Amino acid sequence: MSEPNETPPPVAVATEEHRYAERRRGEQRRIARALWQGATALLFAVIAIGIATFLGWRLLALERTVERDRSEDQVAGRDLETIRAAIGKLEAQGAQSRAALERIEPLPHEIDLLGDRLGTIEGRIEAPQRAVARIEAANFVELASHRLSLEHDVAGAARLYEAAGERLAGFSDAMTLRIRAQLERDLALLRGVPEPNVSALGTRLAAAGAAVRDLPMLGMIKSQYVPPGEEPTAAPGLARAWQQLRVLSDLVTVRRVSDAAVQLVSMEEIGVRRHHLETLLFAARLAALRGDDPDYAANVSDARDWLARYFDTHDSRGQALETELAALARSRVSPDIPDVSGSLKLLRRAPA
Repeated sequence: MSEPNETPPPVAVATEEHRYAERRRGEQRRIARALWQGATALLFAVIAIGIATFLGWRLLALERTVERDRSEDQVAGRDLETIRAAIGKLEAQGAQSRAALERIEPLPHEIDLLGDRLGTIEGRIEAPQRAVARIEAANFVELASHRLSLEHDVAGAARLYEAAGERLAGFSDAMTLRIRAQLERDLALLRGVPEPNVSALGTRLAAAGAAVRDLPMLGMIKSQYVPPGEEPTAAPGLARAWQQLRVLSDLVTVRRVSDAAVQLVSMEEIGVRRHHLETLLFAARLAALRGDDPDYAANVSDARDWLARYFDTHDSRGQALETELAALARSRVSPDIPDVSGSLKLLRRAPA
């Protein structure tokens, strides 16, 4: 018999260790497989939970959408009912409107008839008004013609032509339009007339009248004789002595200026002659203000003749006044009046 404490053989020990190692590896493989299966199950569970959550959220959103659609359908249904009710009211109103239109359908024809009758009435009313307007316009134009011929007042005549055109402005018949066109043409002619500068002529005539007071007159007694072309020397000295000597030499010269210088004139006659020349120049000023060309020319001509007959035109002041009067004689105080009678002729020929 063998003893109990005997050592097993080495082959048996190796076999036992090999089986033990195999068991351990098998257990490790089972544990690893179990762990892998558990992890896979856990992953699938998480995925399933996520899918379930997503499906639940989508389902909830779908339910909300369905609920909202249902609410919108209800609102749309109510709106549709409202629209149907409004359409019904509109149809009823349309029917009423059609009935009203059928009642007023004859009105356009009646309105046309009333327009024709109104036009006839207006024509009957307008005829006397047009006749009165033409008569008033003719009076304006005739008054303008008188102002042109008598007063040469171009500006006043233009205002009267404007008044005549305004009086006919409310009428549009063919004859009135023709008259208004002729008035515009005549008014354009009047506006194009150059006005003479009467104020400047009056100023020049006034200056000439003032110069008459100092003019030397033929036949008047001189307190001191001065040779022609010289001014008197008041200060004593050689210049005055030489001037006196020249006076003595000039005393032997005899010169007949005019018949008016043959005899001496009194102070009263001097005043009358000077006043008459001033009066002629003043009358020329009045004629210029009136625009009277013949009267103006006659007064200026008489003033020149009076100046030459009774005043010393060899003196520088007389020569200056003679030159000024000659220039004034070439001036005109009235404008050239154009032919603006066409408007008056049309107004007189126009039927009532």
